[in-house]
Amino acid sequence: MAGRILVGSCSWADKTLIDSGWYPPSVKSPAERLRYYAEQFPIVEADSPYYAIPLPQVAESWVQRTPRDFLFDIKSYALFTGHGTPLASFPKEVRAALPSTLRDKKNVYAKDLPPDTLDEMWRRWNDVLLPLDSAGKLGVVLFQFPPWF
Repeated sequence: MAGRILVGSCSWADKTLIDSGWYPPSVKSPAERLRYYAEQFPIVEADSPYYAIPLPQVAESWVQRTPRDFLFDIKSYALFTGHGTPLASFPKEVRAALPSTLRDKKNVYAKDLPPDTLDEMWRRWNDVLLPLDSAGKLGVVLFQFPPWF
């Protein structure tokens, strides 16, 4: 079986790409950019999930806005790769349930969290990947660990 090499970029919403003039002037919204991008390339790396876990509806919208055979490589949420993760990136209800000793921190690590909180964050992560996987659009999930890992 012959392999396939797919070429894409690290985002359809990267400021450098937007400012470069690559998108036609009529393509202005993130949804329009993704549609246009997916007409030009078969794959993209979504790096925004590294900074915050999107809602499942966001992943569902990605599925709807791209061709059947389009793939998303997803960069893992920072919390799962040993990086310090801003508490501001946690969903409000998860932050509110944290012990008071953690709620005032700027960044936390997975090792700092109560097991049930970490489990909840993994559940939310899986909920985002599921629409992509179910549609056959999940490429790789990139776990980019820090040098000290």
